[in-house]
Amino acid sequence: MTISFLTLFFGLISGPFPVQMVVSGPVSAIELTVDGGTPSRLVAPPWSTIVDFGPQLVPHRIVARTLDAGNHELARTEEWVNLPHPQAKTEIVLEGEKGGPPRAAKVVWTNVLGERLESVSLSFDGRRLRLDRSQRASLPRHDLKTLHVLTAKVRFRPNRVVRKDVAYGGEYGSEVSTELTAVPVRVGSGVLPPPQQLRGWFAAGGQELSVAAVEDGPGQLFVVRVPSSPDQTKKVGKKGLLPADIQFDMRLDKEDRIRFVHPYPDRVEGKDQEAELFNLSGEFAYKDGGLPWLLRAEGLDRKADDGTPIDRREMRIAEAVAVAGLKAMEENRRRAVLLVLNGDELEDYSRYDADAVRRFLAALRVPLYVWTLGKPTPGTFATSWGPTVEVDEVQNLYRAVDSLRQELRTQRIVLVDGRYLPRSVTLGPAARGVELVGGGYP
Repeated sequence: MTISFLTLFFGLISGPFPVQMVVSGPVSAIELTVDGGTPSRLVAPPWSTIVDFGPQLVPHRIVARTLDAGNHELARTEEWVNLPHPQAKTEIVLEGEKGGPPRAAKVVWTNVLGERLESVSLSFDGRRLRLDRSQRASLPRHDLKTLHVLTAKVRFRPNRVVRKDVAYGGEYGSEVSTELTAVPVRVGSGVLPPPQQLRGWFAAGGQELSVAAVEDGPGQLFVVRVPSSPDQTKKVGKKGLLPADIQFDMRLDKEDRIRFVHPYPDRVEGKDQEAELFNLSGEFAYKDGGLPWLLRAEGLDRKADDGTPIDRREMRIAEAVAVAGLKAMEENRRRAVLLVLNGDELEDYSRYDADAVRRFLAALRVPLYVWTLGKPTPGTFATSWGPTVEVDEVQNLYRAVDSLRQELRTQRIVLVDGRYLPRSVTLGPAARGVELVGGGYP
């Protein structure tokens, strides 16, 4: 007996939404529950209904259970709404005898877009392993008394990286926990105790959570940059003493990466439903230059054959910011989102306003920063994002870049066992010297 969702919960979802399921074997009913609320019941095929996810843009967990005539559960499945749903995924297959520690691990993947594979890596407790041609690696000798974490990263061309973390050992024995939730925290001292010393630091629903690993890898900044004319773009750091060659001034740390999310979507027609995809740039690294330089280079309007700007067609700025927040969660890395406005924007064709998207990123625990290239014009869309940093002033620009740098430097990603909605994870009574990232927007 199995049950699966046919619906793809891809993109940003709120309000009434059609949900369709498929089951194998005889069932008397299907019960649907959203975020642990009052269940709804389907008693006959077709197994489809309309689920109201409410007016707010927030993450949801939806659970479907098949029941027999006596209301006994036969099977269940779950899906997650307004959380990352990558177009490519990877899995780790462990090899070994039942009850004993695995001897080897193999990385497998799928990519629905058919993008070309670029590289595959696998690490065991932070130590990189050597993969053979079949993407299989022997594991070092270890026991099951200690918790172990395997991490696979698969990179596709041109710009896609997918990651998978699995944990086993310790209290789980030989059973693999393939569901880990990344919890971003801000650490004053920059150091967290090892996972085994974090007992009682995190909880969800009043229950203590087990920490599988602590990540301190590269940070990611996702930038939504509204296209500008050359004159507008030159406003970055215009007032004050900015070095003539700013290409390598005001860079993030050496390991950090920057990607741009373009605020105009492309409509993609899938098998059963349409989706809108916001294009991402490639990764920019330390060697590519500082943030002001990249903002100037990436901020220019693209031109059509007749010379008119083509990137201002029904811009969806707020939705691009929401998508940037989802992208920031995909790889379990230190994260932040930056929105850069010209300051005179009059229209945004997004379905959600600035306040809704600010709340959404807070629910995802992704920090949001907003800059403008000058004082926002009263009555324009730019003012709806609240207080902004005006980065035409050189001193403001230096402080703003340093704030982003410090945001990423002080973050750590704690991987807890089990899958939870980001906003449901809280600090436990044993936590010291840390705070949860995001989540504080009213």
